[in-house]
Amino acid sequence: MDSHSGAGMLGNVAYINRLLTSGGVAPAGACTDGETTAVPYGAVYVLWAAKR
Repeated sequence: MDSHSGAGMLGNVAYINRLLTSGGVAPAGACTDGETTAVPYGAVYVLWAAKR
């Protein structure tokens, strides 16, 4: 686990599970510098808080 800091909403998160992923396939063709492309992607994230 990488370290993190902060007191925000996710400050106590220790682990993240990514479940039920769909989409996210890289577009075909070459990349062009400075150009962006939207890629449909979905997932369910489960956040586990550190026990205090």
